[in-house]
Amino acid sequence: MEITQQDMIAIELRTDEECKSPFQAYVLWFFLGWLGAHRFYVGHGKSGLAMLILTLSMVGFPISLFWWLADSVRLGGLLQEEREQVRDRIARETLEVRELY
Repeated sequence: MEITQQDMIAIELRTDEECKSPFQAYVLWFFLGWLGAHRFYVGHGKSGLAMLILTLSMVGFPISLFWWLADSVRLGGLLQEEREQVRDRIARETLEVRELY
């Protein structure tokens, strides 16, 4: 089955509702990013945990600080990846519901 234009609009609206807020992600990055909080927020828990451990180990703090600065550029991409995953999930759900009827 095909997704109609009306379905696409509904999918985009649901995607907007369910996606993480870029504003909140950047606030977390700015204030708690060296602890990996922004990575936990966007669904990258393993790398967030790695950042947290590096920061708390103090030996890895310089690495964590560099990682935090690099994430200022990378965070937009992480948010886009999360948005695409949410959109794909919602589109699959829409098709599954349509197949039932």
